[in-house]
Amino acid sequence: MALNNTARSGDNGTSIVGDKNNLNTFNFGSKTPKILKRSAIFDVCKIIAELDIDYDDEYSIQKNSDWMEKFEYNKVDLYVEIFDNYSDGYDEVSKVLQGYLKKTIMVKKIRTVYLEVERVREKENLDGDYVIKQVFQRLKEEVCYNSYINENDLLDEEVDEAIYLIIFYVFTKCKLLKPVPKDEE
Repeated sequence: MALNNTARSGDNGTSIVGDKNNLNTFNFGSKTPKILKRSAIFDVCKIIAELDIDYDDEYSIQKNSDWMEKFEYNKVDLYVEIFDNYSDGYDEVSKVLQGYLKKTIMVKKIRTVYLEVERVREKENLDGDYVIKQVFQRLKEEVCYNSYINENDLLDEEVDEAIYLIIFYVFTKCKLLKPVPKDEE
């Protein structure tokens, strides 16, 4: 016979004492946007910046096209939706990258990967989705390999989100995909 009518679970879970009890639970966190932690973004930026990729030292300044026009010009469809899906973390990435000392090197290295893929795209007459997918896959392979070697505990989902946000950041700086020619604007 129990002398107490309360129960406690050791993991802060729900405990019920008695007969004919009803329990309704509500998950409020499932619909709120999640913003990636700065540490995961920083770790991925650091890994990308330290990749052993040759890059061009020229940091050319080009007029950045309207983003949607640029997507349309480069025949990007799928990645517009993917970037939009992760857009709630864009400001966070910008903040992290403002304080990141190797930001320019990271952008140049991503651009170098892009230029290699762009050469294939032109030969094969492929769309911009192909280019972004190839850049994403190359960066993810390198980040995951580096993370494995250095025993970093990065989650796959966090790596994907960080890479998408970083690729979009590089896109907004006109270092990924071709700008819309001035006569077509």
